[in-house]
Amino acid sequence: MKTPNNIQDKVILITGASMGIGLELCRQSLLKGAKVVMTGRNLSRLQKAENELAEFSDKLLVFQGDVCEYKDNIKLVAAIKHKFNRLDILIANAGLSCFGELDKLKPEVAKAVIDTNIYGTLYPIMATVHELKKTNGSILMVSSIAAFTGLPGYSAYSLSKLALKNLAQSLSIELSSAAVSVGIAFVGFTENEADKRTLAPDGSLVKVPKRSSLFKVSREVTAKKLLRQLERKKARQTHSFIGKLTLFLERYFPVMLNKILRVSYYQNNS
Repeated sequence: MKTPNNIQDKVILITGASMGIGLELCRQSLLKGAKVVMTGRNLSRLQKAENELAEFSDKLLVFQGDVCEYKDNIKLVAAIKHKFNRLDILIANAGLSCFGELDKLKPEVAKAVIDTNIYGTLYPIMATVHELKKTNGSILMVSSIAAFTGLPGYSAYSLSKLALKNLAQSLSIELSSAAVSVGIAFVGFTENEADKRTLAPDGSLVKVPKRSSLFKVSREVTAKKLLRQLERKKARQTHSFIGKLTLFLERYFPVMLNKILRVSYYQNNS
């Protein structure tokens, strides 16, 4: 059964939108006839993304700001109201990854990941929720399969992604009386741009390690799945086979999953 296009003429705010999944979400939303607000911290990336989407300029608002700063979110909402006079959908996609064992991780690295992945989702919701109540809108949080089990070498990242799962559960009940739908997507390994970077334990930005093509999906496919989930107002969706397998093992065979992660981790780090 074909999913109806429920985002045509809707105003959609997408955070972390200057590259990766966020940029692809902007592109596909605009092609579906939505009005899009894209925001990010990096001005040069935003300008590049804006040029790529120049044909949709009348339906596009580009806003530079830091979603980890509440005051920036308030300014963002004011800009949305000024241009479009409404907000229908928030896709909280902003995220930051890091790797390294906890005893090697600098405190400022852990803070940066926590701030981006937790406050960078929480603050945009807090700033937009009153507008979303007016339109009986939708919130979709982009999480990760790291929310299902703590991944060794990614403790701060796993912690932050688990927090989003609990936030979605709380808000789905709190906002049900206002007819605001709340969803969360557990995204698997998605193909990155060549210049995508992650934080090393010392805080330096390094190239994201290559992932096996066996488990990797394109940004286009991931964005399509996210928009389909949004249109269906589906509360939870696990995107990949690896994610579904991890969830199954965590639920029914947690000891086995722990052993698999342990063996894999020490084999790759020996």
